[in-house]
Amino acid sequence: MIGRLLVANRGEIARRVFRTCRELGIQTVAVFTDADASAPHTAEADQAVRLGAPLAYLDPERIVEAARRSGADAVHPGYGFLSENAGFARAVLDAGLTWIGPSPEAVAAMGRKIEAKALMAEAGVPVLPTIPLSPDGPVEVTAPVLVKASAGGGGRGMRVVRDPADLAGAVESARREALSAFGDGTLFAEPLLEGARHIEVQILADAHGTVWALGERECSIQRRHQKVIEEAPSPAVTPELRRELSEAAIRAARAIGYQGAGTVEFLLSDEGFFFLEMNTRLQVEHPVTECVYGVDLVRLQIEVAEGAHLAALPPSPVGHAIEARLYAEDSTGRPQSGVLHSFEIPGVDGEFGLGARLRLDSGVLSGSEIGVHYDPMLAKVVSYGRDRAEAARRLADALARARIHGLTTNRDLLVGVLRHPDFLSGALDTGFLDRHPAPAPLAGPEAVRLSALAAALAGVAANRAAARRDGVLGGLPSGWRNVPSQPQRAVFHAEDGGRLEIAYRLTRDGMRAEGFDDVTLVAVDPGRVVLETAGLRHAFEVAAYPGVRPGAVHVDSPLGPVRLTPVERLPEPAARVTPGALPAPMPGTVLRVEVKPGDVVEAGQPVVVLEAMKMEHLIVSPASGTVAALHVTPGAQVEAGVPLAVIEPSPPGEPDGGPHADATGTAPTPEPGAAAGPATGAGSDPDRGDHPGADGLPETSPETSPETNPATTPETSAAISPETGAAFSAEIGPEIGPEIGPEIGGEIGREIGANPGGEATQP
Repeated sequence: MIGRLLVANRGEIARRVFRTCRELGIQTVAVFTDADASAPHTAEADQAVRLGAPLAYLDPERIVEAARRSGADAVHPGYGFLSENAGFARAVLDAGLTWIGPSPEAVAAMGRKIEAKALMAEAGVPVLPTIPLSPDGPVEVTAPVLVKASAGGGGRGMRVVRDPADLAGAVESARREALSAFGDGTLFAEPLLEGARHIEVQILADAHGTVWALGERECSIQRRHQKVIEEAPSPAVTPELRRELSEAAIRAARAIGYQGAGTVEFLLSDEGFFFLEMNTRLQVEHPVTECVYGVDLVRLQIEVAEGAHLAALPPSPVGHAIEARLYAEDSTGRPQSGVLHSFEIPGVDGEFGLGARLRLDSGVLSGSEIGVHYDPMLAKVVSYGRDRAEAARRLADALARARIHGLTTNRDLLVGVLRHPDFLSGALDTGFLDRHPAPAPLAGPEAVRLSALAAALAGVAANRAAARRDGVLGGLPSGWRNVPSQPQRAVFHAEDGGRLEIAYRLTRDGMRAEGFDDVTLVAVDPGRVVLETAGLRHAFEVAAYPGVRPGAVHVDSPLGPVRLTPVERLPEPAARVTPGALPAPMPGTVLRVEVKPGDVVEAGQPVVVLEAMKMEHLIVSPASGTVAALHVTPGAQVEAGVPLAVIEPSPPGEPDGGPHADATGTAPTPEPGAAAGPATGAGSDPDRGDHPGADGLPETSPETSPETNPATTPETSAAISPETGAAFSAEIGPEIGPEIGPEIGGEIGREIGANPGGEATQP
């Protein structure tokens, strides 16, 4: 029996394993690097062993030594990192420890895709033809193909080739990326099947010959070959097809003497289904199977490793489950880093647990810092329902209402997919996000405007509350004058780069806000504002983080989440950016420089190839012009925002744009069924492509100049509601009049001040 178990992983999977260990009465040991010293998984274990540098999770010797030092008698590899490293599995066994997983021989058999496909073909599992790609000679192809890394997964070393003329360049780029990510540049190609689905079967096998197939999971919603949303069962799989898939998966497991939990992945098209790969570990998306089959896969892994017998038949499925992977990334998929100020998912009734209708498996908490070293997945949010429609609706609503402050995430993308008619109808394939790449933001333009108004009013209320607390003219309203001259103003930048200027005045007749003729202020305090517009009331929850540079205000409401950046009246001096500078969008290593000083370049032409996250990113010219300077050479390490080159634009009148990076490691059209394979790079999510170096990307912004007060504009008024009526008199006396209620007099406002022109101070 296992008494103390070490999890050779981090983040949400480490916490997930710890949860089951607590239920079984098994003591837990965490390993952590310096970057994870304050991570939740480090704090939750009974013991924690420091490994050192961020890449130490990839060091088998350190992990085994940590197990010895802590007195652990078993090791669970989680997923990613060393979970599919046969050498690590052997080292654990050689140290006299229990390995929670398949044998090293089984791991090795499935570790290389070319050999694995040959083995599966011998076992009678359908496979696609393999086209060898030798580095010693050219290969000709006549049809669209997918270039793949034999040792890879997660989208790295993968390229779609539709034009035979592009094959040589795709192979060269894929080989470099595969070498960087997996230490093995062996490539092959397969026919590209358009419009196919990515289907996988969960298996579980004991040491006594019993193999379960726990149904299938639909994993077709992918971006750049990386899974985004998974569900069980698949809306496309009939009972007869499910039987055929399960039989093929069981044959695959028996062919290599498999033991423990694993996944056999297939590509499903009109032509049939074909083996992609076998993941010899627990999958990231295992919670949807747990929900539908009512099993704890981690518990079963541990019990099988202890020698237990599985029942002759697996349990039967009930209901439907959908999982969404919530990432800290921008709309282009670039990872973000920084402090996660608030992380709250409403309606969660179970963390890492079975029986929940809304389950959260998270590696972070409010206040966690998301660094640049690992995959930026924040959490997996899983909904369970009687049917697919119920599960999709519950998950979309929970994500839309979530309070996620401090970092940009893919939340809008997830909700957009879950509510899309094609998704709800089950019309899925791996090209779904190619056809629907950019769902509309949850908060539309009008919601952003109202949220900005709410933010301005909440800011005033916060200032007034602070003034009362500090005894500074606490009874006077914001911007009060005997003879008003113009409204107060608050200016924000929206996430789309737009500028929002809110001009308002609080008078005895109520709130007047320019451009908000039909808006009535109902209630306000520093964290909550209620507005009524066109007869409908909306509550806005406002959270300001003034200590963050640049400052941030998050406004959450049923109209959609909004993130605003306040524009200060007297901003701190900002670094000036050289005109035409091409900054690095992320930390990384310069692989190649494609131009030299004096070259004439076109807009969009590659200038530098940057390696980050073990993928290649093209840094392209923002405009047509001349290369005035180069600041980097191949092999240089750069930080985000560091100028790589300076492009002197062509004469005025020609189009211009902003610098950006194109990831050459991502295909324009995701290949149907590009599977998540063995992950040897650092990170907690191999199916997405875990690896060291997933970086946050602070943008270099132009120099900020101080705001000036615009000229006074005509004011429009909106009546104040009866709820906030009554009188300001209790706070500020009869000069202001008895019509305005104490809620506004007591909560709205800030210290009085005047500039030389006699204008009211701005909030």
